[in-house]
Amino acid sequence: MKKFMILFLLLALVVPLTSLAQDTVTLEWWNIAGNEMPEEASQSIVEAFEAAHPNIKINLTILPESAYDDRMTTTIGAGDGAPDVALFWNANWWPQALDLTSYLEADPDLSADDYLENFWKNWAAWEGKAIGLPLGVGANFVMYNKTVFDEAGVDYPTADWTPDEYIEIAAAVANPDQKSWGGDRPRGPFRAIWNNMGAFPYSDDSTTVDGYLNSPESVAAYTWLWDLVDSGATPTPADIEILGTEGTGPIDLFLAGRLGMATLNQAHMLVAVDEGVEFGIVPEPHIPGNERFVNAWSLTASVWGGTEHPDEAYEFLSFFAGHEGQRILMQEGNLFPSIPSVLDEYENADQDYAQAFFTVLEDTQVAEWTGAHPCWRASVIRAAQDAWDLIMLGEIARDEVEATLNAVIDPSNEALEECVGRLGA
Repeated sequence: MKKFMILFLLLALVVPLTSLAQDTVTLEWWNIAGNEMPEEASQSIVEAFEAAHPNIKINLTILPESAYDDRMTTTIGAGDGAPDVALFWNANWWPQALDLTSYLEADPDLSADDYLENFWKNWAAWEGKAIGLPLGVGANFVMYNKTVFDEAGVDYPTADWTPDEYIEIAAAVANPDQKSWGGDRPRGPFRAIWNNMGAFPYSDDSTTVDGYLNSPESVAAYTWLWDLVDSGATPTPADIEILGTEGTGPIDLFLAGRLGMATLNQAHMLVAVDEGVEFGIVPEPHIPGNERFVNAWSLTASVWGGTEHPDEAYEFLSFFAGHEGQRILMQEGNLFPSIPSVLDEYENADQDYAQAFFTVLEDTQVAEWTGAHPCWRASVIRAAQDAWDLIMLGEIARDEVEATLNAVIDPSNEALEECVGRLGA
């Protein structure tokens, strides 16, 4: 009898441990390390999650950003070996993401309404599905160096400024003889300033470039660029090339007081704070009465559709890209959360620059149009590149801008038709 009781007690001890081992799920999480998400912060997320979920273990793999695309594309394309949870930052991967709609509907602690609306709409919602959660926020805006403006005796720009006022202010601040410029040039056409001027590269139904790439609004935007280049208030392509070989970019020029204004982002903003530079932030210029756009982005954190543990993967994803995880990334890294209630906890949220940045996040995103029109950059804008290059290099007269745009309509239309036929877009 004693032997039986001892055996029974041993089994009572062993069985629960065996059952626990069988019930423990291990998830693969691929992430990158950087300024916004240092590896230590990702480790903190793992530790906090596992402490609250002892039945789920997280195997964290930190990949170099340069290798991430190839690894994800290969595994997703093969349909085997992809991580349970990862950043689906490539829209080509979105069809392979798990639809989270039913999970969010059943989740009492998290929903789409918890996130900034524009970031949810452009980085999580896709074809009627929730293919991920928007992790963090980023945006372009114009930073101005208050010291440079004060020394030049020029008033600071305001949020309601126009593209023409941008040129006027840049010219007033610039001192070309000392290789000091008032502002920088757009990175390309049909970004925020173009959209703010009412210019779009082709029709909403993706059928024609004619009447859009060469519309009055588009001609006005390209002519504005011509005027900006002609003002001498911005670095030339040659200036940028020379400075680039010296390891100097717009943020370095801005910090050094050699660039009065620059279109930068929140990471540059934090650098300026750390460097003690006195600066302000305004949105990119727009035309009064027009809808206001911003170049903004987020990381789409998703569950792979082929995961063997969808419930547990969602549990971790909702922690990582939900309130708890984004709070950790904000406190231990430099991530600005996409959840307003957490964003409000930012330590310098009451500063003018932070409030200006938060306001920019509410504008309509350029991605709202470009994301629905995948042929715009690689096909149409590439075909129309000559118009941009000729203006940037100062090789055409102002009154030739419209004719230059008209000259690229046919190749741009051909590029659009080929792209739509290939992508069905």
